[in-house]
Amino acid sequence: MVNKRRNKYSFNIIDIILLIVIAISLCAVVFLFVYNGNDNDFEKKDNTVEIIYTVKQTELPDILRGKINMGEMVVTSNNLSKIGQVVDFQYTDSVYRYIDSETDTVIQSVYPGKIDMTVKISAIATKSDDGIYRINGQLVSVGEEIDLRFPFYTGKAVCVSVSEVSE
Repeated sequence: MVNKRRNKYSFNIIDIILLIVIAISLCAVVFLFVYNGNDNDFEKKDNTVEIIYTVKQTELPDILRGKINMGEMVVTSNNLSKIGQVVDFQYTDSVYRYIDSETDTVIQSVYPGKIDMTVKISAIATKSDDGIYRINGQLVSVGEEIDLRFPFYTGKAVCVSVSEVSE
């Protein structure tokens, strides 16, 4: 009879632990050579600018009219970081549109009990090289939905305009 040798090697728990320790050590060495000591290179390259951005919400209940006041501080609902101060606001009646099937024309009508709210907010933002504005980590861009919190109202609004304040 001929002895059959096993050439298979099976991993055990010590081999797995050893591989993990080696991988962590390699990552630590690479980190030490790559990291240059700056906490956030992204923000270092950014410019600080004053902006005014406008947010809008549509078809809100009419009872919310008057819940926002001039000069109020605006924070995000997510992490309560400050994202500006109210400089202007406007309430208008919500309008809905439908097509009259007989005349094939668009008809506009006031939506009963609903309002649209537009709020202008002034803030200091960082502007990256590609023109993206951030306020305390919150992206501010046209079309971006922002969770806002005012002293007497909280809701989601869509950014409809952003402009830098020229000095």
